[in-house]
Amino acid sequence: MESLTLSLILLFVVIAVAPLISRRIRLPVIIVEMLIGIILGDSMLKLIPRHPILDFFLEFGLTYLMFLAGLEMDLSGLKRNAFRVIFIAALSLLIPFLTGFYIAPYVGIHPLLLGTILSTTSLGLVIPLTREEGYDGETMQILLGSVIIVDVVSIFLLALSLTYIQGSLGYSFFYSLIAVILLFILPLLTRREYIQERLNYLFYEKSYFEIEVRLSFALIFILAAVSEIIGFHSIMGAFIAGVIISEITPKPSRLIEKLEGFGYGFFTPFFFILVGARADIPMLLSNLGDLKMLLLIVGCALISKILGAGLASLTLGISAEKSVAIGLLHSARLSLILAAAQICRELGVLSGEQFSVFIILAMISALVAPSLGRRFL
Repeated sequence: MESLTLSLILLFVVIAVAPLISRRIRLPVIIVEMLIGIILGDSMLKLIPRHPILDFFLEFGLTYLMFLAGLEMDLSGLKRNAFRVIFIAALSLLIPFLTGFYIAPYVGIHPLLLGTILSTTSLGLVIPLTREEGYDGETMQILLGSVIIVDVVSIFLLALSLTYIQGSLGYSFFYSLIAVILLFILPLLTRREYIQERLNYLFYEKSYFEIEVRLSFALIFILAAVSEIIGFHSIMGAFIAGVIISEITPKPSRLIEKLEGFGYGFFTPFFFILVGARADIPMLLSNLGDLKMLLLIVGCALISKILGAGLASLTLGISAEKSVAIGLLHSARLSLILAAAQICRELGVLSGEQFSVFIILAMISALVAPSLGRRFL
């Protein structure tokens, strides 16, 4: 217990100082948190033990991260430039997926799993970048719309691949798939005016007990539990909960600010630090075969996304610079790779070295892709 207490004190100190370090060295806070986790964890100092309480923070941090991804969704934005958005999203998914499927035998990872991981894109990285830089116009609508589609389809692909790898892909899975698709109808139902009026009255009536925050957390846990019961990981239910909250609240919203404050200020820092702490980088780099696997996966992950989304954009008449930028920003991956790596590690599908490869891939793509994409834009 004393060891756990000291570890929690250390983690809270890191959560407090990470934004200051990030501002000083000009790296994203997420990357700083993962790097600190690597230093404090299994790779170097080994100051963060394995403990059920820390495992809970890791799991709920992952669930809340996917809730925040859903919170960033704008379903109305998908209607604009529908053909362009769908075409770019399709190639952004297909080319990386086929690339991962092809190289999987060379790196010893299940083809369906590797294809899914390479096809992901991080909505949570792309939206803050576009907000920070103030980008606007048709190109940004196409970019955000295509990223939303890739993000949603990737979650379904991840659920499908994990179910298939565990050998439980049968009729029951397809019933579960229909059930989870029906869950996605809930955000559309909440857009009805009379429902929004009742919810807005409930959420914005003055109260000192934060009833809207309580209901939001209840929704996360309920839909996460439903998602688990019908055969999907809790991240699916949490994502849908985020979409529902996004649809029923106006933008900007005091409620969304509070929920993002809980996430970015507390839950997700725990997740990123603890994921970094679980990676064993020295073990990975000590083996020449593992190093080749790392270079192959990282190289194919970046190039296949740039080719997929970039060539699709160029085909649609978008300028070369903006096409390259769209390809680079589509290759910015983080949350779903970390989610997939963590879940597969728990299931015993990935070895420690392969888990570390995906941690490094997430860090490199989150750091390099947005920086280069910003330059081209």
